[in-house]
Amino acid sequence: MASKKERRSGEFTAFQEKSFFRGTLNFSEPLSILGNFEGEIRGKSVLEIGENAEIKATIEATHVIIYGKVTGNVVARDKVELKHGSKLIGNVKTTSLEIEDGVVFEGQSEMPKDKDKDKDAKKTG
Repeated sequence: MASKKERRSGEFTAFQEKSFFRGTLNFSEPLSILGNFEGEIRGKSVLEIGENAEIKATIEATHVIIYGKVTGNVVARDKVELKHGSKLIGNVKTTSLEIEDGVVFEGQSEMPKDKDKDKDAKKTG
């Protein structure tokens, strides 16, 4: 998972505001979408959805941070963060979910146990 320092340092590739993309997007480095996207998003890193972004897509990534509007299901291996003012219409599957006040979330959440953490606990216990 990307550290807070990494997320703040501006090391994201960004799709700027007023941009529009449609299709399948695969990424392996931190990505910030500030514009509009329709389709599928799959990544092995942090995905940040900007405040004015509108996304209509299924999303799979390591860590998803939503400030804007997303319509579609979100799967994140590590964490999903729904920030104040964001809107998510869709289901979430992740091991950690953070929802701030002022979020609109219409869907269901599924939080499966992290199997690696369970194995570590058994080894030490």
